[in-house]
Amino acid sequence: MDGDFVYVPDQEQVADTNLMRFAVRRGFKTIHELYQWADAHSEDFWREVISDCDITFYRGFSKVLDGPDSNGTYAWYQGGLINIVRNAVERYALAPETRDRYAIKFEDEEGVRTQITYGELDGMVGRLAGSLSSIGVGRGDRIGIYLPPTVEGVVALYSILRIGAVAVPIFSGYGREAVESRLKDAGARYIFTCHEYTRRGRRIMQSDPLASIPDLKIIMAGVDGHSDGILSMKQLIAEGKYVQSVPMNSEDPAIMLYTSGTTGRPKGTVHVHGGSFINIVKEVKYYMDLRSSDTMFWISDLGWMMGAWSIIGTNSLGGTIFLYSGAVDFPDDHRIYRLVEENGVSVLGLSPTLIRMLKSKGIGDAMPGVRVFGSTGEPWDTDSWMHLFQNIGGGRTPICNISGGTDIIGCFLASTPAIPLKPRCLYRGLGMHVSVFDDEGRDVTGQIGHLVAKGQCPSMTRGIWKQPEKYFETYWSRFGTAWSQGDWAEMDAEGYFFLYGRSDDVIKVAGKRLGPNEVEDIVNAVQGVVESAAVGIPDEIRGESLAIFYTGSDSEETRGAIRKSVESKLGKSFAPSFTIHLPALPKTRNGKIMRRIVKSSFLGEPVGDVSNLEDFGVVTLIGSIGKEVGGAHGRNN
Repeated sequence: MDGDFVYVPDQEQVADTNLMRFAVRRGFKTIHELYQWADAHSEDFWREVISDCDITFYRGFSKVLDGPDSNGTYAWYQGGLINIVRNAVERYALAPETRDRYAIKFEDEEGVRTQITYGELDGMVGRLAGSLSSIGVGRGDRIGIYLPPTVEGVVALYSILRIGAVAVPIFSGYGREAVESRLKDAGARYIFTCHEYTRRGRRIMQSDPLASIPDLKIIMAGVDGHSDGILSMKQLIAEGKYVQSVPMNSEDPAIMLYTSGTTGRPKGTVHVHGGSFINIVKEVKYYMDLRSSDTMFWISDLGWMMGAWSIIGTNSLGGTIFLYSGAVDFPDDHRIYRLVEENGVSVLGLSPTLIRMLKSKGIGDAMPGVRVFGSTGEPWDTDSWMHLFQNIGGGRTPICNISGGTDIIGCFLASTPAIPLKPRCLYRGLGMHVSVFDDEGRDVTGQIGHLVAKGQCPSMTRGIWKQPEKYFETYWSRFGTAWSQGDWAEMDAEGYFFLYGRSDDVIKVAGKRLGPNEVEDIVNAVQGVVESAAVGIPDEIRGESLAIFYTGSDSEETRGAIRKSVESKLGKSFAPSFTIHLPALPKTRNGKIMRRIVKSSFLGEPVGDVSNLEDFGVVTLIGSIGKEVGGAHGRNN
């Protein structure tokens, strides 16, 4: 575990952060005092967040927290009336000083750019919302969004929320089966999509998977008029009667996000206009330190949690969200630099995978315009974190590493610019009651355990759609009074956290538990390795043994160096049984390495839901290697 601080903000830097300003307003002298108060006085804290983040209600709430109900869920901001779009769009369009500020900047892969002011965005959203109402869309109706990150995607999202319908964002890379299963589960009658777009120089026929889905009404972006049963989004905007946002109860659903399934059907998590929204704004303001003068670019898809999180959080704070529908490393690896510089990006959210790729190619130019780096989605390795901090960040730009999940549309853990940072570290989420438990439910420091929340937070999903019995089983059954969603973490004596992947990815060798990221951090530091995935495979003697899959140099010298490094740093019992070179690792489009797919394909087992993979070819390759070397039988190489 990394022990030395490499980013240490001085007193002036700390005082200039949103987080410290909040602490001072509450009468605290240190950030630590603020965190202690937030956990100890939860309802007071969440009441103060509303004021500090300038969140407006149509009607004030009577109670901050109420519950639990018969399903074990809690209600937040009871009695309050609110609408996300009123806070994120309308109020900035109505104010003369912000009406002409850019709400959205967009660029496609071919370099075509669009900029939309808050006034323009509000007009588009209000008219499209009016058209949706006129065709029968109402409160509670689920509406799909199957679009890459585009202006149309944001307009669709806000227009749905504006009239009290529920947005169901769907990853733009899904095929027909994955899209249909989510739409069917959600009961969605309408979906926003486009005919095609460009990614990595290829035309992606986006609407093709929808063509044969029965009883689905398509609203198409990028076409001029209605035709063949397809509604034109452009025409709906042009002809719609402008409507204002509808006051919604704090607990009314706003967004349904689907988690990726492993073997069963994906889970639909439900998020609301009140508590879920308030937590998003809190996180973007305090963790990303976002101001109204900032432009945020989070490299994500509209179908992922970070899409809605970054858009809603940025706009609710009066900032500018930048969207890009192509690949950030196409047509060359410096595309990301041009996007950042030419669009004035000051807050950049990226993945460890992107940095590992840049590092492997010797790319480490500074990004002087970026004030804050954000990251999420997967654990860091030390070398890549330091490459981002020292080279791309010039040794001065904080890396605000955050971790939470679709289930809470937010973060249990987050580093911020207001605190000193260690390589690959996280800090506890503000007001999130976070700790690490051992198997018996005891708080532990200095050892790997289960990441938990020991109390309620307002963005926890209100349930799993159509599976109410799954809510308690999924999140509360393990420890009873603490939320656990399966993350493997360690907390040190100074309150910093380090992630080691999903707890269901844990490797158990001769009864000793090992987090996969602990192994990968060692492997990725070996000369010639770009990135790696560590998994446990059956072993007749030890229960499980270690298998390492990596990209980079395909040489016996590199494989030997990997084995030697793992053995010397973890002990002989953890010496890998297999060290296998691959041309690529199975990853989602936003860069997350899928260890469960690596393991299942190597063992010749069903791989479950693979609809969010960037490229399925490597899965087939891993399966064939497993057959060749006897992976399913756990034989040593």
